[in-house]
Amino acid sequence: MIIAFSTSSPQASVALISGEDVLFSASEPANRQAGEVCLRLLQQGLRETGRDLRAATIFAADLGPGSFTGVRVGIVLAKSFAFAQIVPCIGASSFDLIMRGGSAFVPTRKGEFWLREPGQESRRTHELPETSVGYGAEDRPSQFPGAERLAEFWSELPLLAAEALLPEYMAEPNISTPKKPYKTSAGAVNAS
Repeated sequence: MIIAFSTSSPQASVALISGEDVLFSASEPANRQAGEVCLRLLQQGLRETGRDLRAATIFAADLGPGSFTGVRVGIVLAKSFAFAQIVPCIGASSFDLIMRGGSAFVPTRKGEFWLREPGQESRRTHELPETSVGYGAEDRPSQFPGAERLAEFWSELPLLAAEALLPEYMAEPNISTPKKPYKTSAGAVNAS
């Protein structure tokens, strides 16, 4: 059984997948509590399917793009469970969890969109093609990344050790770093 998390958008979702069958799928608004929402949905899914967490053979996460912190929440959940159970991980693009292989977009914090079109590199844009699907555009219905969509293509993804599951950020985070290293209480220099 695969347990998948998607936390890159305002909706957190969890899916329990066996082969190509979705055993359980649910999503809720994350409201800056994606970890809590995912754990609650996971408990619900295990209870409703009569499955045990130890039956998971793979943990999966949405790698982004999307919310900087949100993406990390789903990845940390998948990595932590996989590490504890000594099983592999897989990761999928939020574009593919919106529309596999099609034109998909997600918003940036700067009023733009990350757009992925078939056969092209993902790019930042203000203009969206009519056929694109995603969330954050006022003139279109929202389609959030869904963990359940992983059932369609999980077998095409490489199995990774827990420590190798990393976010796919499209841009540098909007944070500042110190100009000069500072000393920690132990006297060592820390540049982070």
